[in-house]
Amino acid sequence: LTSSFVLPIIREIFETGSAHCVSSLLGSIKNCINLNSRELDSVHCAALRFTLQHCTAVSLSLLWTSIPEGELESIVPLLSHVSHLSVDRLLLLRLLHCCSAFELQQGAAAVLLSALQHRLDFSCSSALDLTEHTQTHTLSSEDCRVVSTTIQRARTPTQLILQDCEMEEAGVEQLFTVLHKVTLHCSKAQLLQFLSLVHVGTELDCVKRAVGLSQALGEELDLSQTKLDLQACRSLALFLEHSEGLTELDLSHCQLTDHCLELLLPHLHKINVLDLSHNHITDVSANRIHNIVSTNSNIQTVRLFSNRITERLRFLSDQRFEIW
Repeated sequence: LTSSFVLPIIREIFETGSAHCVSSLLGSIKNCINLNSRELDSVHCAALRFTLQHCTAVSLSLLWTSIPEGELESIVPLLSHVSHLSVDRLLLLRLLHCCSAFELQQGAAAVLLSALQHRLDFSCSSALDLTEHTQTHTLSSEDCRVVSTTIQRARTPTQLILQDCEMEEAGVEQLFTVLHKVTLHCSKAQLLQFLSLVHVGTELDCVKRAVGLSQALGEELDLSQTKLDLQACRSLALFLEHSEGLTELDLSHCQLTDHCLELLLPHLHKINVLDLSHNHITDVSANRIHNIVSTNSNIQTVRLFSNRITERLRFLSDQRFEIW
């Protein structure tokens, strides 16, 4: 049911103190409290708290909902009664900052993450109201610190979705500390930011960063349509050196030259499916790639078409190569 229907009812139940009516209401609305796009006042917030106090495992949707300053602190503890919480990214940030400043009750962050089903989604896909929320949002270093702190307190791996966001370098630094605890979904521009900072610090720090980023990204890495210069390839090489479980690497349309590719060659044997198409690779690097593939049976597919390769005969006899 729509929020315009639900909100007056929970207010009436609260003002009459009819706690016994909460279960009947939830039964009629399929256990889902929809307060989307509503501007809540203090009485509405009290009504919401009253409703949550008298229910368990409810779904609560607060997309584009306006909640007054000072009210979130009293709502967060009651999220333990919520099995599925839906919020837009602006409210999500407010909730995270609230938990960071308001650890009066130990475990507020854990309660919030559980209600969010361990998913921190800052993309505009969770905010499709076709207004300001569809624009790229900038996460400050303080935002990233709060996100990092929340994830550190979690006992369960967290999905961290950063598409449609921009971050300061200091913010990216904050997130490196928790990459080993997240599944990361980010844009290619953000991925380049993470890679550029892999080389920062001591040798041990660099290894930890590379390993953490590898764990966060999982089995596939797509940098297609992204220009990779020598510095980016140095960072990518360090990442590949310490990655485990990476099966697919897409470096198509990256303007890769033989010089850049030379940094990556020692680590390409780890990849099952490698896309190097639409680059500036010549016969020199192509022959070295052929030698690597010939001695590594785990490599299943290598795409080399649309490069500067003229000597193709040796590749045509091996079905693992895609070249024309």
